[in-house]
Amino acid sequence: MDQIDGLFSRMDDWQHLPKYQLERRADLFFSLYLAEAIEVKVGFPINPQIVPEFPVKKCFVKPGDTSSQSINIDYLAVSQSGDVAILVELKTDEKSRNLAQDEALFAAHKVGLPTLVSGIVDIFKSSSCDKRKYFYLLEYLENLGLVRLPSDLKEIMSRARLQGVTKASQQITVTAKASETRILYVQPTGSDPDVLSFEDFRTVVLKHDDPVSLRFATSLAEWAHTKAGEMQLPGIHLVDKTDKFRNLVLRPDAILDDSDDLGI
Repeated sequence: MDQIDGLFSRMDDWQHLPKYQLERRADLFFSLYLAEAIEVKVGFPINPQIVPEFPVKKCFVKPGDTSSQSINIDYLAVSQSGDVAILVELKTDEKSRNLAQDEALFAAHKVGLPTLVSGIVDIFKSSSCDKRKYFYLLEYLENLGLVRLPSDLKEIMSRARLQGVTKASQQITVTAKASETRILYVQPTGSDPDVLSFEDFRTVVLKHDDPVSLRFATSLAEWAHTKAGEMQLPGIHLVDKTDKFRNLVLRPDAILDDSDDLGI
């Protein structure tokens, strides 16, 4: 079996299993084309550097929360000008969208990017975070023009011991200037202004003619039109013992109570 085809065929198949989260496996492939696809959707240039699992401090979506914990938004994209931020959620199964998540995303959108970035700086300053991973994120944000990191902090973070990091972190400057923050859902279907459908995404992917892009485009068509859990069981037409099998569909919530359900 060709390994590229095997990889996507496995995702095509396994998405129908009850505990398999397709979006957590497919998100890397979406990321390869995301900036380009967003650019086509919104009509202005997007910085090619996308930030995955963008942390949002909980106090911005849960008023009264005093912890340094965060929720994560699938991706942050920023316009080339830096004036527009786009909070992106990937949903390979539209049924996984829920009101609580939508409300949290809307709350983050209302706060605006400069405040969201300030929240990340606050998390970095806290004693509970993974300093090296959050510093790597801050370097990402600096490349996007969203923060300015002091040289002494960079020097400290290059050492084995991080002595002095607390004091140096006080000099981090938030430089994000986005005056507009948008929400965008990448999901199987839809034509609303805040939705980028898999068919539209596929159009962008098909601009590339490499083997990964072509095979990914095939799976996008499958994911757009076949809902998770509604795939016909392969080979079921070969069973003639009972008509109960004729329209059998594999669903995560289907439970066979006893042997009579199988016509035995």
